[in-house]
Parts: sequence; structure tokens; C-alpha cells
Amino acid sequence: MQNYNIKYYFILIILFNSFAHSHNNRLESIWIESKINGIMITMKLDSILSVNNISAWQAKSGWFYITLYKVIGDTLNLQNINLPDEILDFQLMQNDESLQIGLRLNNHIDNYDFSHQNKSSLIASLHYSTEYLSKIDSIKPPQKSIKRKGLNSGVKKWLYLSGAGISLAGTLSENKTYSKLQTQVGITIIIGTYIIDRIWKIL
Repeated sequence: MQNYNIKYYFILIILFNSFAHSHNNRLESIWIESKINGIMITMKLDSILSVNNISAWQAKSGWFYITLYKVIGDTLNLQNINLPDEILDFQLMQNDESLQIGLRLNNHIDNYDFSHQNKSSLIASLHYSTEYLSKIDSIKPPQKSIKRKGLNSGVKKWLYLSGAGISLAGTLSENKTYSKLQTQVGITIIIGTYIIDRIWKIL
């Protein structure tokens, strides 16, 4: 009779634990990406997690924490991920009622938001401070002015006019030999200008 009671209580404990964890979401994977303005974390869960069960804060120590309530996960396997250079350290802590994600960053997180990509993916967008972003803008090299390719428009116009003028003078000349030479020189200048201009545009 006593053995029966022990088995009965043991079964009740197993059923209670199963029921307690049946309402928990399971974190299956984490993907962390570095962006210009911050960090994006993609978390895949076995079911949708209410935004009301998520909290986050920036600690003075440089750590940024995300707490997912009613979420469980294999912290050992989940920590085995590739981290971008902007993340100095990464940790996962499983508590009785929550799973906490910790990121130690070089830059302060000013604000953040959470959104659902689909029924099982949760996106955490962590944004750097406006002060940090303004520093990035100030150190950007000035954009070089784009030079127009080809011959200088003034030179090109002068060569075309010169070629046309020489050709016209040749046609008006009474000396046939000199006239033919002038016309050929003028046409050569026009064609040569066009070819050189095209070659410069390709180079």
C-alpha cells in the first residue's frame, strides 16, 4: 500500500511538471546580425510569443538584456552561434519563469522594438544612440565629384568647328588640289575628334 502511494505521488509530480511547462514557449534558435544603426536579433520559437512577455533594458555595465517570460531553451546549444564583431560577449540564462539573453556591446543601445516576422519568429531591433550615429556621419569621407568622361566640351566644340571650317574653305577654294587637301584635313579633324571622344568615354 505504501509503495502504491509513492508511485501515485511520483506520477502526480510528473504530470504537474508537464502541465507547468506545457504553457511555455521554446526558443529553438537565435540569429544575430550587425547593422549600421544597431543590432538585429532573430529568435525562432515553437509558437508565437506575446509582446507583453518581453522586456529589455540597457545596463550601465555595457550589457543589454532581453528577458523572455514563459520561455525555455537549451542554453548550451543556443549559445553556440556566430557573433558579429560588435558583440563583445553573449550569454543565456534560464530561470524558473523566463529566459534571459545578455549582449555586451561597444555601443550604447538607445531604443529598441520587437516585432513578429511570422507565427514563430520574433525580431528584436536594437538601435544605437543618435550621438553614435552622428559620429558615423561625421567621419564619412566626402563624396568625390563625378567627372564627365570624354573630351572637354569646349575643346570638342572648337575641333568640330575647325574641321567644318577647313572643309568649307576647301570646297570654296578655286585651286582644286589645295581644295581637295583642305577638305580631307577638315573631315579628318571631325572624324578624329569623334573617335577620340568615344574612346575616352570607354576608358
